[in-house]
Amino acid sequence: MDNLIVVNKPIQEVFEFMTNQSNAKLWKPFVTESRQITNGEIGVGTQFIEGIDVLNRHFSGIVEILEYQPYHWFAYKTREEPYPFSLLAQMSFEETLAGTLIRGHVDFQGHGLFWNWLTPLIRLFFKSQSKSFYRFKQIMENASKK
Repeated sequence: MDNLIVVNKPIQEVFEFMTNQSNAKLWKPFVTESRQITNGEIGVGTQFIEGIDVLNRHFSGIVEILEYQPYHWFAYKTREEPYPFSLLAQMSFEETLAGTLIRGHVDFQGHGLFWNWLTPLIRLFFKSQSKSFYRFKQIMENASKK
């Protein structure tokens, strides 16, 4: 799944807000909890605990940053347990005249007995991802209006 959006904010501000997975609950529709569990600045190896609510079920697991090139690129993945799937997300950032262009790519891999049950959920998730990018844009652009 691929997403593309331009946020009318400087690249540094956009990158720092998005790579801090503690902000995920503010713009990702399924995320109910997200906080950093490793010490230090955000970079390769930084881990967050993330809780999601899906179809009246709560899952909580670890999200880890795999790649981190400030103001250009980052990638993160979910650990497979306790989720019945793993997710790998890659985001690139580019300065444009209109602001910051974000390109996002997300891959899912299912495992376990629940994977067939989750197929409709994955379709719903894909649909909501474009909404979450739009929500991210709104939060970023409205932050300075307050």
